[in-house]
Amino acid sequence: MVTITFLGSGAAIPNRWRALPSILVSHEGYEVLMDAGEGTQSRLQEMGISPLRLTHILLSHLHADHFNGLLGLIATMQLLNRTTPLTIVGPAPIRDWLPELSFLRVIELRESNTEQVVLSSKIEIRYITAYHNVQDNSYSLLIKRPAGKFNPSKANELGVPVKLWRKLHMGESVRVGNRLITPQDVLDSVGNPFLKIVYTGDTAPGENIVKIAQSADVLIHDSTYLDGDVDGEEAHKLGHSTCLDAVRDAVEAGAKSLILTHISYRYGPDYWSAFMKCAIKAFPKSMVAMNGLKLTL
Repeated sequence: MVTITFLGSGAAIPNRWRALPSILVSHEGYEVLMDAGEGTQSRLQEMGISPLRLTHILLSHLHADHFNGLLGLIATMQLLNRTTPLTIVGPAPIRDWLPELSFLRVIELRESNTEQVVLSSKIEIRYITAYHNVQDNSYSLLIKRPAGKFNPSKANELGVPVKLWRKLHMGESVRVGNRLITPQDVLDSVGNPFLKIVYTGDTAPGENIVKIAQSADVLIHDSTYLDGDVDGEEAHKLGHSTCLDAVRDAVEAGAKSLILTHISYRYGPDYWSAFMKCAIKAFPKSMVAMNGLKLTL
């Protein structure tokens, strides 16, 4: 099971409705935090999540609204005597901003217009350079799906006792009499072997975003401005996207679902339905991120 939790979905300045950017992806012991704006630690506490559970922190860029919550998180971990490794990934010179602590593992990223693998394990992390006014990384998380969907009929036909079904479901082979039964014998294919989650960070629309978001199951896209309120060209000069920009990138990338985030502080609740209408008109599987939004995939 994969859970995406939006701790903050605002931009630049927090308001009463939106905290600053921070998104947590959870899967089987992995807790990957994408950006850590001011207030991230408080939002984790509100949701009952200990900072000691975090395994990775991915920083899109070093603007204050995406970064200012990080040092407080690290200080708390130090006070709680953390010893398990924490991997922090971000643009250079992120290492210069961080204290030298034994549990920190820091990976600095250079600009790249081709998708690059950062880490490969149960969750594979990739990045590409986004379109902002400082170096900014868009990230993709590739999470391996189960080998397939367990088919009880196939197991029964092969005479597999019910007590052995769980082992097959978990990818282990079992022996029934003189015959070795493999997971492939009783599982139906799930198609794509990976679940793909993409977070753009702050960005204008463009080719690199489409590249990394190709066939994403979930695309979390900068949507700082509402079309008609701010001209698209003006938004792009600032290194941001409008709602329609996010939709166009999602359509071109063949994404399965779209979540709009990094909503400007100028927009209160009266505007949120306008963001939704903008998105779902062209891309029905869209939603607007809110503080505390939790999705289970």
